[in-house]
Amino acid sequence: MSMLYWIITKKGGEKMSKILLLIVVLIVALGAFTFLGNKKMSPTTKPESMKSQETTKPVVTQPSNPVVNVVLTNTGFLPKNITLKAGTKVIWVNKSGKTATVSSDDHPTHRLYPFLNLGEFADGSSVQVVVEKAGKYSYHNHLNASETGIITAE
Repeated sequence: MSMLYWIITKKGGEKMSKILLLIVVLIVALGAFTFLGNKKMSPTTKPESMKSQETTKPVVTQPSNPVVNVVLTNTGFLPKNITLKAGTKVIWVNKSGKTATVSSDDHPTHRLYPFLNLGEFADGSSVQVVVEKAGKYSYHNHLNASETGIITAE
């Protein structure tokens, strides 16, 4: 410290004192700014005149995905023919009393609409698919090919 005192007083002491004072003032100002800047500002309330000028955004609700249920009874699919919008989920519920399938036509190869090859499902269970594209899709129960249905997607 004595060396610093000697430099300030002996070698241009007045000029050095001003520089040191300026440095100290800058450090104090920076510290105060940092300390006060970290405090959270309380929210301000807008005057009523400004609130009326704000625009309100409309609330947009997304419709839930539509669902169509088809029941497989001991006499076949009910309803047998359904019409729906593309993107609709179809759920087949088996209430036939036996194991069944939902399989794409044509019987027995099931190659026309592969997304409809849902496999076997036990009595009391269900299978489902979302019909993504518009078209007409025929299907059947592979274990009883006389049980048929048609989906028309628009």
